[in-house]
Amino acid sequence: MKKGRLILFILILVTGLSITFADSFKSQNQVEIISSDRYTDVKQLISEKVYKYGASEVLVVLDIDNTILTSDVDLGSDIWYQWQRGKLEVKPTENQKVACLFEDAIGLLYELGTMHLTDTNLPTFINEWQSQNISLFALTSRSPRYRTATERELKKQGIDLTKTAIRPINDSLPVYRYNLKREMSYMKGVMMTSGMNKGEMLAHMLAKTDRSFSAVVFVDDSEKNVQALVSAFFESSMDFNIYHYTKVENDRKAINGGVILTQEQANSMSNDWDKLNNTLNTIFPNREGGCVSLD
Repeated sequence: MKKGRLILFILILVTGLSITFADSFKSQNQVEIISSDRYTDVKQLISEKVYKYGASEVLVVLDIDNTILTSDVDLGSDIWYQWQRGKLEVKPTENQKVACLFEDAIGLLYELGTMHLTDTNLPTFINEWQSQNISLFALTSRSPRYRTATERELKKQGIDLTKTAIRPINDSLPVYRYNLKREMSYMKGVMMTSGMNKGEMLAHMLAKTDRSFSAVVFVDDSEKNVQALVSAFFESSMDFNIYHYTKVENDRKAINGGVILTQEQANSMSNDWDKLNNTLNTIFPNREGGCVSLD
């Protein structure tokens, strides 16, 4: 292991990932982590990179959930998923844990649920970046099984990611759909990765399209994904900038007195799920029963 990467890993272990909460962290090479809840900061950085390298040398990669879009209600949101997976301080009771989480519930709630922009300026910003011919695409942990619902909500908010999506030089926009460790698809400027490591997935996409850039700006709300990108690109020659986008988290903490999820909100999500599930089981009684794995 090279000295630079070893130093970073020691920092991560000692600080408990605290580098993601700093205003800025710069590796000894060119990976920078910036924590921000404002897309104007992202826009400013992209302008600086375009000025320095030229638009054709800049790649912008955006997460979707709690980064471009966020759910209108808690049930089916990224917060609901984190709660169900035991990732938050408030844990679901055994009675609150949703059966068939991956096999049925997540996809059902994506299909039923609606979303809004995390920042109302985003469609304008994205159009501006695309008009400059900056390469831009979305990289989400969602499964390809949920593509239709994902594209529907992006379109409703006026976001078209096909315009300057990453592609081989002098080639049309590619369509990739196959299994790596899990199912993956890329089309219409949206890469859906079934929860696989985002650092590895971005590296895979760059290799698949045979592209390289002088600068990359990656925006994601997840600490886990931030660290995956640092690990994958810490020794890269690219000027790599990672925005840990904290607006949704900060807004919830401001409303909830410092926590992302309250027990009352968790109980409300559980009650909403019970009401929805009971209604569906009444109309479609054969839904009740064991899960059927799709793998």
